Amino acid sequence: MPEISIQNETFERLQRHARPLLDTSDSVVNRALDALEGSSRATSESDSNVRRRRVDARNLPDLRHTKVLTAAIDGEEIARPNWNRLLEHVIFRAKEQLSDLDEIQRICQVNMVRGRKEDEGFRFISDLGVSIQGLSANGACSALMDLVSSLGLQLELTFKWRSKKEAAFPGELAHLSLGHPA
Repeated sequence: MPEISIQNETFERLQRHARPLLDTSDSVVNRALDALEGSSRATSESDSNVRRRRVDARNLPDLRHTKVLTAAIDGEEIARPNWNRLLEHVIFRAKEQLSDLDEIQRICQVNMVRGRKEDEGFRFISDLGVSIQGLSANGACSALMDLVSSLGLQLELTFKWRSKKEAAFPGELAHLSLGHPA
């Protein structure tokens, strides 16, 4: 594995963007690279003639066949976002605030079990000590809305419907804002 050297000042900057007990130097660098690559993707798509729509969180369209392009929670960019990864991130934030997994389940109705379970669509999240069952885009977004509003968070998303005839708005970009700005 290659090793790199960085200045102390650069390492201190890197530490300011790390989540304590979660991030390694590698994960912070990857998040920064994802943000750089994500912004170049978003810019090239916004420059094209792709139709854009603003989505009302109270009246969501069918989110099947969508791909999350960018996401931020309270202004913090989420690396490599997808519907289920976003939900896991918000569940982690909920555990920091609530410390009770039963309360989290009451709020967002997500199938979670304590410990490791990796069948039937469950994925073990070691940082939480729970396994969470994957959801459809519609289900994950609904659970996100419940958690974001209960926790007082702000979630900003940009996503795109894939160019499939089964998609609600094939090829279109959309912006969704959940919660209240801080």
